[in-house]
Amino acid sequence: MEHHRLRKYRGPETWAMVKAAYVAGESAPSVARRFDVGLSNLRRRAMAEGWTRSRIAEHLDLKPVRGGADGPGPGLGPLTPSPSPADAAEPPWIDPDLAVARAIRRAAWLVSEGRAGEARALIRAAEALRQLDARRGT
Repeated sequence: MEHHRLRKYRGPETWAMVKAAYVAGESAPSVARRFDVGLSNLRRRAMAEGWTRSRIAEHLDLKPVRGGADGPGPGLGPLTPSPSPADAAEPPWIDPDLAVARAIRRAAWLVSEGRAGEARALIRAAEALRQLDARRGT
């Protein structure tokens, strides 16, 4: 007895929903299970059509580079201009409101990369900075 594998054919509406979920940051295995598409098909189509996260980050003018020990990561830029020799003894300073705004932008990027835990920790740090700044002002 011969058995033939059933092929899954998904229409353009399904693939549009798959693309939206994947681009929004949901993991590929999760999207594949939810929409009943093959994981390798999802990844192949994402590469072929250019809706991978790295290409989306390029489109958003962000570098798809991981932050951490090797640097602050995409979208942050330098915190302050290079200090002059006279100011070299003082640590660099940044406006707390600007730091919080940059932290929120970075957290959004982390979520889009599927790194919600790191984003949550960054938001907590930004809230702590905001509270410290409020105490300093009183």
